[in-house]
Amino acid sequence: MTSRNPYLIEGPAQICFSGGRTSGYMLHQLLEANGGLRDDCIVSFQNTGKEREETLEFINECAHRWYVPITWIEWDGFEEGSRSRCHIRIVDFETASRNGEPFSRLNEALGILPNPVMRTCTANLKVKAGRAFMQSRGYGEWQNVMGIRADEPRRVARLTSPGRDNSGGEPNLPLARANVRKADVLAFWRAQPFDLALDPEGDFGNCDGCFLKARHKIVRAFVTRPELATWWINEESRPSGATFRNDRPRYSELLREAEFYAKQIPLAFPEHEEDDAIIDCMCGD
Repeated sequence: MTSRNPYLIEGPAQICFSGGRTSGYMLHQLLEANGGLRDDCIVSFQNTGKEREETLEFINECAHRWYVPITWIEWDGFEEGSRSRCHIRIVDFETASRNGEPFSRLNEALGILPNPVMRTCTANLKVKAGRAFMQSRGYGEWQNVMGIRADEPRRVARLTSPGRDNSGGEPNLPLARANVRKADVLAFWRAQPFDLALDPEGDFGNCDGCFLKARHKIVRAFVTRPELATWWINEESRPSGATFRNDRPRYSELLREAEFYAKQIPLAFPEHEEDDAIIDCMCGD
């Protein structure tokens, strides 16, 4: 007896496209296996406003090249009297926020900044916004199809934990079941006529200055693109005095560090911690 193709899906389902190579690969495999998608299998991208322009262009190109509609969603405030239900707005490539507007609105509404322990950005801008969209379409239960690979065992374990809150959809991890690894994803994109215009080993990632990244990666990104620091510095300049992390300097200090290294030839970056914390984030691959 042959096992069932892990890419065959039945609706209703929300196919989560983060804008990275892995979720793009997953979408391609789903389209191939299912001969397209049913009307109740909806591809969505939850835009925080801090994704790189290359990410947005990649999502748009996938939609056009593969003839698949992708719904762009943005968090647009909490429902009155609730922190668990939110409003959303539907945008597209042309109208999507590009200066962190949804993220800033969330920080203002909560009065705090996300941090490695309380990832309010992922919980609201990604999970709750996605849930609000599916509920607005009339669905009470659905599969949440996510691009988590077999070489990400901690993420697989977290998402399949028996005690997990699945009000945002029942996790479906086809790549993990298909034993797909990062090398498989990169090999696929090398054979395609287009690709995400970000170095897979680089310092930027989808969210340009994510606080879950290793410190040295953020600093290196600011060496190349110092203007990226502005939004993060402004968010840490709110009257509350909140910071994204309390175990390392503020973003204003990271920018100063980048300015120092920018004057060094060659750039002599010390090796710091790896960004293991990003393993639980939904904004990456």
